Amino acid sequence: MRRNTTTWGMIAASGALVLTLAACGDDSPEVEEPTTNAADADGSEDITDEAPATDDAPATDEAPATDDAPATDDAPATDDAGGDVGGDVAAGTEVSTDDFISMLKSPGNDQLSSFSMQMDMDVQGQAMVMSGKADLGGSAGPAMDMQMEIPGMGSINMIMVDGNAYMSVPGVTEDGQFLQMPLEEVMGEDADDFTNQVDMTSQWDDWETGAQQITFVGPEDVDGETLNHYTMLMDTTELTSLEGEDTAGMPDEITYDVWLDDQNFMRQVTFDIMGSVTTMKMADWGQPVDITAPDASQIMEMPGMPTTSP
Repeated sequence: MRRNTTTWGMIAASGALVLTLAACGDDSPEVEEPTTNAADADGSEDITDEAPATDDAPATDEAPATDDAPATDDAPATDDAGGDVGGDVAAGTEVSTDDFISMLKSPGNDQLSSFSMQMDMDVQGQAMVMSGKADLGGSAGPAMDMQMEIPGMGSINMIMVDGNAYMSVPGVTEDGQFLQMPLEEVMGEDADDFTNQVDMTSQWDDWETGAQQITFVGPEDVDGETLNHYTMLMDTTELTSLEGEDTAGMPDEITYDVWLDDQNFMRQVTFDIMGSVTTMKMADWGQPVDITAPDASQIMEMPGMPTTSP
């Protein structure tokens, strides 16, 4: 499990990289022939989740009742790690943090290492959309291919593979062209955090630490699919990942709405921070992902920006 500050850190990191490039947009780029990089994973992204259901360990009722206190069925068990808690628990029932985190982790690391996502957010009053795919299990390290729609800038394509970032930014790069930069040189000491924040599951460390109350709301229809809805009250003052960071705009409490499918894959998350609402939708968990660097003919060099050696 990778540690990070929380998923909105990925938003800030992406925006910082984009703005860095935009600030250099007045220089005239030149074509260069750098070493290309490619992810090792192959496959199609248009595949539905096929990970086996993990509700094989139902809650047990084997503890014998004593003569003085007969067993009752009033409190359904919720500690069946990886089980379909939504099917066993009545709406409105509280779920322990341990049980909830166990459900989230139950598909296993292999199935949780790749996914597609869409994130709709409000950043300082501006609507921003991020969509794409990620592969965290490749032999060459984490890889992702993201499209970002940013007001005033248009559609931005960011590819991260083999430790390099490739950016296509309107007004900065020519159509179909990319800038190539080593991620650690662009992001500095934040490079590792940025890489970790690609991992949608890494925020669960914070959830495990800061969750104060988790409630099963009930099954709901989301985009034509029945998902199990949970709410989680988070105490941000308990998050060790925020130590030493500027938390002036961070409220003491955040409520997350989380939807899981019948295999306990996280499919949708929404949260509101100071009136800025973010909605994340995830799919294609565990499916093969093909992420490759742009062709050498698509790479541009911008004076003043760090690049890899040709």
